[in-house]
Amino acid sequence: MTFANLSPLAVASGLAALAAILYGLQRLRIRFREQPVATLLFWKAASTEAPARTLVQRFRHLWAYLLILSICSLIWLAIAEPQWQDEAAGDDFYVLLLDGSAGMAREGRFDAVLADLQSDLGTLPPEQRQVIWSGARAETLLLPGEQPLLLQQRLAGKRPEAVPSSIERQLAQLAAVRRDEFTTQIRLYGDAPVSAALLDSLPEGVSVVQGSGGAGSRKGNAGITALGVEQASSGRWEFVDLLLRVEGDERYLPAAGDIDVNIDGTPLPPDVLFADAPNETGGRIFRAFDLPAEGGLLSVTFGPQDALPLDNRVELRLPRQQTIKVQLSENLPAVMATVLRADTAIELVDSNPDVVIRNQGELLGGEVAALEFVDIELQTAAFVLGYPEHAGASDAGTLLQNALQQIGLDNIDATGLAEAAQRPVEVAMRPDDEWSFSLWRELLSEDYNFVQSRSFPLFIAQSVRWLAGVQKWYPYLAAGRPLPAPSIGGAPVFVDAGGTPLDTVGVDYVPAAAGTLHRAGDEAPLAVALLDRVTTVGAPASALKRDGLGTFAVEAARNGLLWLLLLALAGLLAEWWLYQRGRMP
Repeated sequence: MTFANLSPLAVASGLAALAAILYGLQRLRIRFREQPVATLLFWKAASTEAPARTLVQRFRHLWAYLLILSICSLIWLAIAEPQWQDEAAGDDFYVLLLDGSAGMAREGRFDAVLADLQSDLGTLPPEQRQVIWSGARAETLLLPGEQPLLLQQRLAGKRPEAVPSSIERQLAQLAAVRRDEFTTQIRLYGDAPVSAALLDSLPEGVSVVQGSGGAGSRKGNAGITALGVEQASSGRWEFVDLLLRVEGDERYLPAAGDIDVNIDGTPLPPDVLFADAPNETGGRIFRAFDLPAEGGLLSVTFGPQDALPLDNRVELRLPRQQTIKVQLSENLPAVMATVLRADTAIELVDSNPDVVIRNQGELLGGEVAALEFVDIELQTAAFVLGYPEHAGASDAGTLLQNALQQIGLDNIDATGLAEAAQRPVEVAMRPDDEWSFSLWRELLSEDYNFVQSRSFPLFIAQSVRWLAGVQKWYPYLAAGRPLPAPSIGGAPVFVDAGGTPLDTVGVDYVPAAAGTLHRAGDEAPLAVALLDRVTTVGAPASALKRDGLGTFAVEAARNGLLWLLLLALAGLLAEWWLYQRGRMP
């Protein structure tokens, strides 16, 4: 036998304390009251037995003491709430998994599922059950042995979050936990689908069942399932195009005029969106062209309110793409000017450049980021990247890796260049006063077929963007999805509110929930949207089956608690009856 509210030592100590206190009270002298008597013959004996100035008296009423002690002991045991283990508890350990994803935010659905969980929780052995929340992150709400009242406190203020379901990932992790003395039954409370493939992959001794009632209705809802931007089809560097997809119940699908679009709170004209061809899934696609790429916060909202408001509003931080001013040396081949003029992101200037392109040794442009061509005899490596001291010498390896990807050096035909130069083609990195990129001047000659290649304009464009420090931007950011392939630019470092980096080394960062995503430095935070088709329109039926719970040891414990209280009440009634009959002092 165990106790739900107190330890065995505390129970035993309490019983001993009750016995001592009641014994002391039995010996405590009661206050005398005046009573007329017929004779004083026995006064001398009474005064000897109970002197007038004593605090205690001789212990005399053993049966009265035992009755009071038994009543108080029964009440104390009821407070401790004994638990009897019996065979009905079985050999299963129960993990109650509560779905806190966006799909549970439909009106009344979360409360109904939570009621099912609490009902089942009351029938499970406390030492053989655990409650886990699955939202933006997994969180243990109730450990084995803890009281259900703690669950009420920990659930206070918790509601479904703007996140796609991560139930299958949680199930896979929970199934990997081995409990030698128990088999594991994971009970899902929520509407997240579970595939038959995952159920088939479960190890022996682990089962997954549906703990809540039937899945909530997916009707009566429409939401935004895709939002993204791309470089403007007009070719204008300072603008981007927008794509928006809305899916769901036909009755709630909006027309272009029903969708509100604003940037930094300023509404765009109602005709900014154009309806595209109908989506093959029955939804609608909208586009907007030439939105200003000035780093504003784009918000898209539509109404009226449907079954799930969480997917009716999304946000996206637009990129900041300003024209890059480039000053070009006249001593370089004319093809360089042709390539630069063809790039809408670049403006050729004669002074105050952001980036200068020159031969090594020229003073053109001053102390700014520079793309320099150097004699092959003066530079061992074919490509040398320079970084300023403020970039951090300890991060040189990371800087080099980012530069290789952003400039495209990892895609260059190094073998062909090495054969033409009759020497190894290498990439190096060194500290410098400003960002710099120097390469062999001989690569511009016809001998290397570098300038004539189709990749040369892209190489120059990416090099200029890297030198100018163009910020990396993402065409979309969706909760629960890995970051998409970024545009050209420097890689941001994601941090939490306290400035601690969130990126895991070697692993792409995955935003857990819709909201803001902060970058190191003073950059405006990015916006992560809930773009989950399963949440909005549902998914194929889950492979889980509903399974009820039987009668367990907790019910026996409840019956035992009831009997303890009834026995204590019977003892109190017996004491009152004996006192009324004059048989109880």
